[in-house]
Amino acid sequence: MRLSKTLHFVLTVSSLMTVLIGIAQATTESINVQPGKEITITRDLAAGDRSSITFAVTGPDPCTLHFYIVFSNGTTTDYGKTGRCTIEFFADAKGECQLHFDNTDSQNAQMVTLNYEVEHYIFGIPQMFFLLLAIAALLLVVVAGYIIMGKYG
Repeated sequence: MRLSKTLHFVLTVSSLMTVLIGIAQATTESINVQPGKEITITRDLAAGDRSSITFAVTGPDPCTLHFYIVFSNGTTTDYGKTGRCTIEFFADAKGECQLHFDNTDSQNAQMVTLNYEVEHYIFGIPQMFFLLLAIAALLLVVVAGYIIMGKYG
């Protein structure tokens, strides 16, 4: 009987950890922006999400692209011609965030290496930390239940 309870506990904790691993949203990708073209990458954000974007441009000189972001609330932030950029921001509205890589003024193709990470927040707490606290609270309730059942069983 005790072995089945232990097995049940181990399976529950393992499945919760598997769910936690699937929550993280990080992306690394390479994009080839042809000369005279503009590439737009769209990401869906929830209100309060923290986003971190890092990219580097490689290719023939000059290794720069015109980069700007259209946020979900409709505002646009222009970063001008750049070859390397790191941006962090909080989404203030739910919707799409568009990353624009503009190579229309160049005669050469440029390769963009993009790292993009989104961290969700619940009640102002990072989602991963919130879930960790919820699992810890659940485990405390389970342990308290075992202690109480042991005294009266």
